[in-house]
Amino acid sequence: MDFIKILRSFEELLYEVMTWLLFYPRTLWRAMSRPLDMIRYSDTEQGDAVEDQYTDSLSPPLFLMLSLLLAHGFELAMHTTVIIGKDFQRFFASDEMLLYLRCIAFSLYPLLYSAALLKRRGVPLDREGLRRPFFGQCYVTAPFAMLTGFIATLGRLPGAALVATLCFAATLFWFLAVQARWFRMELGMGQGRAALLACWIWLKATILIGAVAAVLVYR
Repeated sequence: MDFIKILRSFEELLYEVMTWLLFYPRTLWRAMSRPLDMIRYSDTEQGDAVEDQYTDSLSPPLFLMLSLLLAHGFELAMHTTVIIGKDFQRFFASDEMLLYLRCIAFSLYPLLYSAALLKRRGVPLDREGLRRPFFGQCYVTAPFAMLTGFIATLGRLPGAALVATLCFAATLFWFLAVQARWFRMELGMGQGRAALLACWIWLKATILIGAVAAVLVYR
């Protein structure tokens, strides 16, 4: 009986993983071409029962994690490595722990953008209120995180620094433009204020990530 349960659990896991091959590229295309629509889609899905959510796409946190996994796989395929400080090799030298660290780091962007939205709406900051914007923000952050990972890997190749810098500038412009439009849509801000707020929150999150990375990672 236990063997049958294990077998059925494996069947469900196999089916779930195989559906990622179809739904990941679909979700990625929609997130990159219509990011605000994906945020609205996520907001709508959050109102459904758990078993009925995201049936035609990947859930936002899973989408973010898989995007970082792809970027990490590309890094391994290109045979580039991140050097970990000796004091922290015990914790972060493995690929798994490095991937976990990146997932947590890039999740700060959805967290801080979501918190900023609730603050400016005057909504109390709690777990339930934060969930809806956080999930929507994961759809926007995933392409940004994946492309940043690809670009960082390419930037370590000889003579690729300038191209990598230009590509990152374009990726960052896309990300901040989406965030500014999101603030305008959600808060009714003017274009200038929304752009400044989007840049400011990105800067705060990046400084926080950079402060941790400066301690853990060096080249």
